[in-house]
This record gives sequence, structure tokens and C-alpha cells, in this order.
Amino acid sequence: MGNKSFNSLFTDSLREGLSIMLDENAAKSFLTHLEENASIRRDEIAENPDTVSTELERVFGVGAERIESMVAALLYSKLGLRFEKKEAPFGDYVQYARVHGSFSAKEELRPRLDSIDIQIIDSLRGDARKPVLQISKEIGISRPTVISRLGRLIESNVLSLNACLNLSELNYKTSLVALETKGSTAREELEKLLSVCPRVLMLLRPTDKANMVMLVYGEDQNTLNSTIETFRSVRDTDLVYVHNSDPPLFTDSFSLNVFPVKSEVSPCGKKCEDCFRYQEGQCRGCPAVTAYKGP
Repeated sequence: MGNKSFNSLFTDSLREGLSIMLDENAAKSFLTHLEENASIRRDEIAENPDTVSTELERVFGVGAERIESMVAALLYSKLGLRFEKKEAPFGDYVQYARVHGSFSAKEELRPRLDSIDIQIIDSLRGDARKPVLQISKEIGISRPTVISRLGRLIESNVLSLNACLNLSELNYKTSLVALETKGSTAREELEKLLSVCPRVLMLLRPTDKANMVMLVYGEDQNTLNSTIETFRSVRDTDLVYVHNSDPPLFTDSFSLNVFPVKSEVSPCGKKCEDCFRYQEGQCRGCPAVTAYKGP
């Protein structure tokens, strides 16, 4: 397979599939048709599988579906994947091959967004509750295409549709906290612990002395200070600096963990009732536990 890119593999599969189903002249003519009538360059073919599918149907009619199956089977074979015919859009087969196939050009594994993906995302930025039918009308593409694209974007973790809360409207306080962990093992253990902490909104890995920076929140300044103080007692970790601030100006909404059903013990394994800050009213407690005194 050498160092061929995913686009090259897909284009080769398209050419071979057309040659097998029809002949070499048909393959050459269709690739030229994509360039001249659909404005798709040879090096962009794999980025536009839905357009390729539309043009196949336009040129070859009812035979397009058989051609697509042949092309997908050839592509999967080149990537060491097993092809199974299912009721799915042609673009979904191509996306699956891109993500799960084995080829040396690792950069190709990164999700890529075409103009349709961008328009869908832009449409949802204004209102994530917007119906699929409305999106399809705004963009001028079919409803099944919108559903397929949305599913692919969400499944690949490129797009996330979450219920976010506005920290400014809630009057919550935030701080940027920098920590230095001593050794990779300590950092991995702390990252695992912080990943389940309801008060950590964001976690970054800078390359300077402070090798961990996080954005944390509290319902009031006392609770926020109490949260920050707990980081001082983490083993093999130094608190480098704290920057108190109002919630970020942009964006001021975050996907906070909420707990309709609460537990006796917090996600980090502690009980708020055992903490002197909670006992003295300096902290409202963890939002995940029954002892929580917050809103």
C-alpha cells in the first residue's frame, strides 16, 4: 500500500469499481465529470462522498447502487476491513473506512469537515434544538443527508450537543488553578481523579512548570476557596498559582455535571460531613452527595 493517502485509495477504488462494472473509458469519463460538472478536484474526491454518490446516480441511474457497493468493497479490501452490505448511505461507508482502516498516512485519520458539515454546525450554533427538517431547508440538502452527517459528527466526537448552564446568570464564581505534579504517574492519577470532580469545568496540559491547569467553579467564593484548598493536600502535587475571576466572558456557558440522584460519597471517594470546611459552613459540599447544601 506504501504511503498512499486515503484520498488516493478511495480514488483508485472508484476507478477500479467503474472499470469492473463498466469499462476503463467509463471510469475516466466519470472522474472527468466530477471535475467539470461537480467542481471536485482529484485530490478532493474522498472528502465529498455524498456528492460522488449523487453524481453516480445522476450518470448511471439504478446501476449506481451496485457501483457504490463495488467501490466500497474494493476500498475496504485495500484497508484490511471486512465489507458487509447494509442499508446505509455511501458516505457512511467511506467515513467508516477512513476512521477504522489501516494505512500509513496517519494524518488522514483526523476527522475532516467539508462545507456541508460546516453549514450544519453553524446552523446548530444558533439553536441546538433546531429540527433536522429546518436544517435541511436552510442548507438546501436532503433530510437523510443531514441525519447521516449529524450521526457521523456526533459518533466521531467532533460535534457535541450538550445542555450547558450559564455561570454568570447563576452568579457562580470561577478560578484558574495551576498545579505541578511530580512525575507522570502522579499526573495520571490526578487527572483520573479530576475527571470525575463536578467542580472541574476544564483541564489543560501546559508544557511549562505548571503541568496541569484547570478551570473550577463554586456557588460562592467560600465554596470555591474550599475546593482550591483541597488541591494543596494532593500527594506529589504543588499548587503553583490561583487566578480568581468572574466566569469567562466567552464562553460563559458550560456543560456542568448535575446529579438528580445523589450518593452518600462524592465521586472522589470522600464524605463532605467529615470535612471541617463543610462542618464550619465554609463549603456547600459536593453537588453529587446528599449532604450538598447548594441550590
